[in-house]
Amino acid sequence: MTRKLVGMLLGWLVITGLTGPLSAHALEDDRNQPIRISADSATRDERTGETRYEGNVTLSQGSLQISADQVTVQHTTEEANAIVATGSPATLTQIPTPEQAPVNAEAGRIEYRRDQDKITLTENARIEQNGATVTGVRIDYLVTEQQVQASGEEGEGQRVEVVIPPSALSAES
Repeated sequence: MTRKLVGMLLGWLVITGLTGPLSAHALEDDRNQPIRISADSATRDERTGETRYEGNVTLSQGSLQISADQVTVQHTTEEANAIVATGSPATLTQIPTPEQAPVNAEAGRIEYRRDQDKITLTENARIEQNGATVTGVRIDYLVTEQQVQASGEEGEGQRVEVVIPPSALSAES
């Protein structure tokens, strides 16, 4: 696929709501909910402002659910700046609105940078909603701009793949 076609398809996915739940359009109450983390162990380093959770980690905040082998939370004194989840794979699920199906994402690494308002999926990245999927080596979701950027590795034969179910195409007609 050419870059232009991939760009058009990714734009279509944003317009049709594939990535909506990762944006400010997620259930409005999600950001106001406490973050709850469960793990086999937790280690806090006050000097670096980092807490590492290991072993069957689950993180939830409202409709947001993350499952991973390890989650690292980097803090300032006021709030979490970055959340990094790793696993085989790490998974993320979130409900955008009560009327929409959940978004399901998975990757070897899921990183949310609050200061950049960006979610990055790497290592076999995949995001899906209502049967529409985007896969690639890396998927960035710029939350404020509501933009998805997916990439493969050119010399390695790993390309971006977008699957749009027939039901979504007929709904556009």
